[in-house]
Amino acid sequence: MYPPSECGDAKSFPVVQNFFPHRVDFATMIRLFAEMTRCPATKSLVSISIVLFMIATFSGCAGETSLSDSGDKSEGVDVSPLKAMQAAINSGNWRAADEYSDAVLIAHSHDPKVIAQVARVAHENQRPEAAVGLLVDAAHAGSLADERAVYQAVMGLISIGRIFEGIDLLSEAVTQHPDQDETRRWLFDFLVIFERHTEAIPHGRTLVRNRKFDVELLMELSNAEKRDLENDSLDQMVERNPSDKRPLIGKAKNLFDQGKMTETESVLLEILEASPKFLPAQLLLGRTLADLGRYEELPAWFDAIFSMNGCETEWTYWAVLGDWGRHEGELLEAARAYWEATQRNADVGLVWAKLASTLRQLPESALKKLPVDDAVQAIAAAQQRANQLSQATQAKKRFDRAGRDSRVEAANVATTLSRLGRPWEAEAWAAIAMGFPVSPDEPDVDVEAVRQEIVKSLRRDTPWQVTKQHPELICDLGRLPKPKRRSDDSQSRGTLVPPIAVASIAPTLVNEAAERGLQFFGRTRDDLDQPGIPIYAELGCGGGAIDFDLDGWCDLYLSAAGGTPPQRDSAPNAMWRNQDGRFVDVGIQTRTNDTGFGQGVAVGDLNEDGFPDLLVLNYGENTVYINNGDGTFSDATADIFPDRFSRWSSSGAIADIDGDGLSDVVVLNYCAGLDPVTDSCVDEEKGIHKSCAPIYFAAEADNLFHNRGDGTFVDVTQDWGFEPTMLGRGLGVVVSSLDRQPGLDIFVANDMSNNHYYSHASAGSPRLMESGISRGLATDDRSNPQASMGIATADMDRDGDLDIYITNFEDEYNTFHQQNGNGFWLDRTLQQNLSEAAFPMVGFGTEAVDFDNDGLLELVVANGHVDFPVSESESEYLQPMQVYYQTTGERFALFRTHDSGGYLSGKHSGRALWTVDADRNGKTDLVVTHQTEPVALLINQTQTDHHQIAFRLIGRSVARDAIGAIVEIEQDGHQRIGVVSAGDGYLCSNERLVRFGIGKNKMPVTAKITWPDGSEQAIDTIEVDREWTVVQGQGPFF
Repeated sequence: MYPPSECGDAKSFPVVQNFFPHRVDFATMIRLFAEMTRCPATKSLVSISIVLFMIATFSGCAGETSLSDSGDKSEGVDVSPLKAMQAAINSGNWRAADEYSDAVLIAHSHDPKVIAQVARVAHENQRPEAAVGLLVDAAHAGSLADERAVYQAVMGLISIGRIFEGIDLLSEAVTQHPDQDETRRWLFDFLVIFERHTEAIPHGRTLVRNRKFDVELLMELSNAEKRDLENDSLDQMVERNPSDKRPLIGKAKNLFDQGKMTETESVLLEILEASPKFLPAQLLLGRTLADLGRYEELPAWFDAIFSMNGCETEWTYWAVLGDWGRHEGELLEAARAYWEATQRNADVGLVWAKLASTLRQLPESALKKLPVDDAVQAIAAAQQRANQLSQATQAKKRFDRAGRDSRVEAANVATTLSRLGRPWEAEAWAAIAMGFPVSPDEPDVDVEAVRQEIVKSLRRDTPWQVTKQHPELICDLGRLPKPKRRSDDSQSRGTLVPPIAVASIAPTLVNEAAERGLQFFGRTRDDLDQPGIPIYAELGCGGGAIDFDLDGWCDLYLSAAGGTPPQRDSAPNAMWRNQDGRFVDVGIQTRTNDTGFGQGVAVGDLNEDGFPDLLVLNYGENTVYINNGDGTFSDATADIFPDRFSRWSSSGAIADIDGDGLSDVVVLNYCAGLDPVTDSCVDEEKGIHKSCAPIYFAAEADNLFHNRGDGTFVDVTQDWGFEPTMLGRGLGVVVSSLDRQPGLDIFVANDMSNNHYYSHASAGSPRLMESGISRGLATDDRSNPQASMGIATADMDRDGDLDIYITNFEDEYNTFHQQNGNGFWLDRTLQQNLSEAAFPMVGFGTEAVDFDNDGLLELVVANGHVDFPVSESESEYLQPMQVYYQTTGERFALFRTHDSGGYLSGKHSGRALWTVDADRNGKTDLVVTHQTEPVALLINQTQTDHHQIAFRLIGRSVARDAIGAIVEIEQDGHQRIGVVSAGDGYLCSNERLVRFGIGKNKMPVTAKITWPDGSEQAIDTIEVDREWTVVQGQGPFF
């Protein structure tokens, strides 16, 4: 009766009855079928055996004769076809039973139980298609009122690869019987797994209102952006029915989420070749083309999708049109498209972020024409919505990482959803939270009070989304011009740049630390080669370039750790004096050997005396060293931080934020308190202690200190608005004129939360405004907050403005944010071919460097994991440094350095990385710190005949460091820009030098300097291959 034992036998079937009539999650159900299909010859028969076992379970044994039969007229005479069929079944004569099937169906065409028995007869005669068809007929015969019969029919359809007919059957059953919550739940699950979220959401909301929900439903209900479901089972569906490729949509979406766009497109095209009207695949194809920047292919896509029913009900459709319009500079149409997307789904953060960004880019004349009372308020409301949605997403992530059983994190999700105006969903999360046990490891939270507060706002007629106090939801942009189909030859209106004629050559970087006397190993612990590294020891130690004695040879300051925060029991930091290219440890002589738990280093002139000072960032009290000008430093910490500032600080910057000519101090902080030192997380599966995720701990606010001018500083974090809507765990910082508008900007890279971008709210005011979301820098293009660390800022695409490159964690690509010329950035990582190579890496320090001085910047990244692996399936702790170069195709590619020998061919636990010209030969060198090896001094030995020019700026009416000054050079009609910055990324400070590679042309250049106060200074015909010092208002010298 059943297939051979190696393919599964009847003994394994009873487990199925444990799943019904209760719901089975979809992945489990599909895996069950997958397990039963190891023998191709019988794969359909094996699967349908499960269904027929269910029939026996729910409908009685096949031999039962209790079913009524009008054909039984007299005892022993004229035996009815039904009784004859049942007698044959009881004797195991399935062929004989099949001979009565047609007659039985004619006589009992409306009896679902009889039809189900005939289905079993068809199955035993190896006619699976007929058997499944009869199961469907049985369900219909019962008017789809019997949920068990519907389940049987759906599972039968799945078993022969006709899953989408099963979805249609579920939809029909729910339409006819809205009270069937079990059926509705199955329908919801199927729609979600096939990326049909727009159809799924109403069913999920109904289940919540009916109080038929669990954690899995709540997690998926508003998760329309990133897929977290397995796909192997869906691939099995395609094997079962090769002509239907639609189940591959799960694989395509996973590839899309990983940034593997070439593979994504290939899978989508395979689906659409077989099913060109499959809307989820067409929608994802549109997003893929837009993300790849292949807008010239969107007209054909538009023609294909526009004729499909339902496309205009999908937020994705409108989001693609918005991206298309934004690319071509049609900002009003783009704003209309993004607004339309929010009307389809108000819970997608990325479209709110893009709407806010697009509205902010509109010129004043266009803003006045917006059909809203207050355009500024509309922009702020859209940005706030994006922020709140990001908070909700991160709250769910914390709940997920906590094992999906945390009262505190579930209550936190409820609170964030309540703020979003989604009380039904919020109450459901609060109810879930109440069902979890109290944990001694979590803070005490009154979950009942949280729930009661939410319940107060609920009535029977309360809508799912409350619009009161949510102006973004009632803002009507429907009168803006509607997006239209673009021509096939449409092109971006972006700035034209000269094409790349010849790609850069691979750099030769040789670690000469030992040869040049630099022998220093700053590490956070001694046992970093073993699993279970605590989070406080993950970040590594940093350093900076500082010419403390002003002899023209840039020195190095390196931090160390190894003790226990916040105590001052770590190995001492060290100052390394550069003597004609060789380094000598002068930490004791300079009195800079701090013993705090060292993290980052900031370099700058705090007292405007012309000598660079030091800010040492610790886990504990930070330290400030003032340069005495005689080769020694004085500890001025008490003046800078009079309130005994003790936190987990990471990176910092010294810059004149308010433009008063005096440098202020920016301090980034990571996780709050000492819990990261005392708490550990346990991998229960492996039975070992492991590093806790950052979101396990509360975030600590960053700080901003104002220079009073008398040698003391005051905390102006609140007064100057250095406070985001949502706290981050700051790791990387850059301060400069990032948008070329008056006033310095502060960009903060945060770990696992939105990045922050601060600019001045109005000219002449120190008040700051955080606008990371609307600027396009808070997240990647899909509104995913990432584990951001390092920052590189430069005009990487040579269009006259600054782009920003950010390193992130594994399974997140590093993000390339391209500025579009007016202080707004677009995530162009995929278009620049920068995603896939970074995906398996954990990126820390990064810089944009022209190693061969050909005028094209390379991107260099120090990689290394945070914890040592305990199994082969985990990522390696040591990882290679990566160097990306610009190709003649205007994209980046990765230099192949694994066989180059030396440092670049090895693997490292890289952390901080900064630039310095250690040997003063006009080529940029690197310093890299590690967790498991001493600091590396990578001397640039790249052999070229290219030329360069460098500028060192000194302010007079502005702060001496001239942070934010812009240098523009021109040679033979080609312009380039560079800026003076502070912070410089992850735990570091670069040599304060603006260097330009200019290729083989050795003709003199002209230069223009725009100082931080807006004043301009022109410099005519200066020679190349020089390092020029320019004092504000004076001629250059070297």
